[in-house]
Amino acid sequence: MVVVGVLFSFQFRGAFTPRAELTVVSSRAGLVVDPGSKVTFNGVEIGRVTGIGTVATDDSQQARLSLDVDPRYLGLIPANVVTDINASTVFGNKYIAFSSPADPAAQRLSDGGVVVASSVTTEFNTVFETVTALAEQVDPIKLNQTLSTTAQALTGLGDRFGGSLTDGNAILDDLNPRMPRLREDVTNLADLADVYADASQDLWDGLDGAVVTARALNDRRADVDAALLASIGFANTGGDAFERAGPYFVRVAEDLGPTAKLLDDYRGMIFCTVRNYHDVAPEIQRTLGGDNGFSLRSAGAPTGAGNPYIYPDNLPRVNARGGPGGRPGCWQKITRELWPMPYLVMDTGYSIAPYNHLEIGQPFAIDYVWGRQFGELTINP
Repeated sequence: MVVVGVLFSFQFRGAFTPRAELTVVSSRAGLVVDPGSKVTFNGVEIGRVTGIGTVATDDSQQARLSLDVDPRYLGLIPANVVTDINASTVFGNKYIAFSSPADPAAQRLSDGGVVVASSVTTEFNTVFETVTALAEQVDPIKLNQTLSTTAQALTGLGDRFGGSLTDGNAILDDLNPRMPRLREDVTNLADLADVYADASQDLWDGLDGAVVTARALNDRRADVDAALLASIGFANTGGDAFERAGPYFVRVAEDLGPTAKLLDDYRGMIFCTVRNYHDVAPEIQRTLGGDNGFSLRSAGAPTGAGNPYIYPDNLPRVNARGGPGGRPGCWQKITRELWPMPYLVMDTGYSIAPYNHLEIGQPFAIDYVWGRQFGELTINP
């Protein structure tokens, strides 16, 4: 009978049940964690706590909890299992709670494995101890005076205070959807702070330079005052001059209007002229330029002057129209492939009125000294 009783006792204590040993390491075990506390996985009991001890780490002591777990459940528990030490009730005993992570690892726990607890439920008696310690530091008389003053200040303001709470709730309702953006802004602020931190040395150097500049200005403040006074005097003088010359500036601007319009009409030709001068300058230098860089090669012969200009017989004709948009423009560049050069026939140029008689070249040399001696210059007298 004694043997049977011993066997029943061992069976009741689980001596004949196979067990696998696991170790949980935590910053603290918390109160009311005792040997025999249950171990669960996703809410299913899979073992018991067999012992509680301490283990030394690099700089502190941590709690070490030994667990006996049913071996058949080890194949279901991932190596990165979430481990918590929870309380069954507010003041009840704690137990070890394993739960599957969001991204379970392919590797599973094995006999003798070690896991680290991620959280330990705070005990209410610890909270009470903290509150009691804080309450001991508060003077009841001063607290009573503070509460009385607050009550007097809020007397008759219940509606407004309630409205403030309602408005605050509305503000929070509007703020909650923007929390992701606020988190992003906070992250960007951190990046901005990193940038300023990296540039802090340059900023401090700039401030040091500003200090030197400020000291120099302070030492030369008399010269700075004189310069400012001179600037004020110059501004007054210039203002008076511009005030008197204002009508003339307006007149000049008005007179420049037609000239500016003419330049605008001929802007295409002006551009072509400048560009062509740029293009032809090297050719002229190669053809007529000397070898020393500042002389020209040329040939000529003295000849008599042509007939003088006769008004109004030799008035030019300006009847040309055309070009891009009816305006003067650029023609195609003349090359050996484009020869002879195209000629645009237009009603322009100086009049070449017919000379139908022969005469001695005029004016005579004496005319340059004493003026025309007889008659007037004409094409056909």
